[in-house]
Amino acid sequence: MNVHNPTAGLHQPGSATVLPDRSQVRNDGGIGLDAPAGPVERTSCEGRAFEAVAVFPAELAAVPRARRDLHRLMHRSGLSSIADAVVLGAGELMANAVTHGCRGRGAREFTVKATCRRGRFRVEVQDPSAVRPVLREAGADCEGGRGLVLVDALASRWGVQPGPGGGKTVWMELDAFGEEDGS
Repeated sequence: MNVHNPTAGLHQPGSATVLPDRSQVRNDGGIGLDAPAGPVERTSCEGRAFEAVAVFPAELAAVPRARRDLHRLMHRSGLSSIADAVVLGAGELMANAVTHGCRGRGAREFTVKATCRRGRFRVEVQDPSAVRPVLREAGADCEGGRGLVLVDALASRWGVQPGPGGGKTVWMELDAFGEEDGS
């Protein structure tokens, strides 16, 4: 994810909250989040909190880009050990937001927020629908319906809350311990 404001510069995790500048729309239509430039100390979010927010077009083609950006953020922030699980679960939340939360509502975008605080990494995905997702077991013949089962298996915690200005925010958290120590 690509977090930056060219006039503010980039910051190490824990030093600032960086929100997207809508004038910085990428060529692919997203406003992304990026991890800080330069060397980054390994962290477990203890005492090194950070937050990054990105807005992506409400189309399924944007989900792989959002996943790649989130994966890059995780690695550059020293959270490689949980990056794959976070990206897999967040990808399901993003696909659900586009498919169920944005379609038919005239929505043009969905928002992804990544936060690292107090030993936890949290990803939130906001969409304009107030309809809450339901965890259910999909039948063997069903092609879909397993996304939240996967999120439930990967995340330490997950849930749904009302979104700012309507809609909803679906979130998942993982404990950010045991990162690679470089040895």
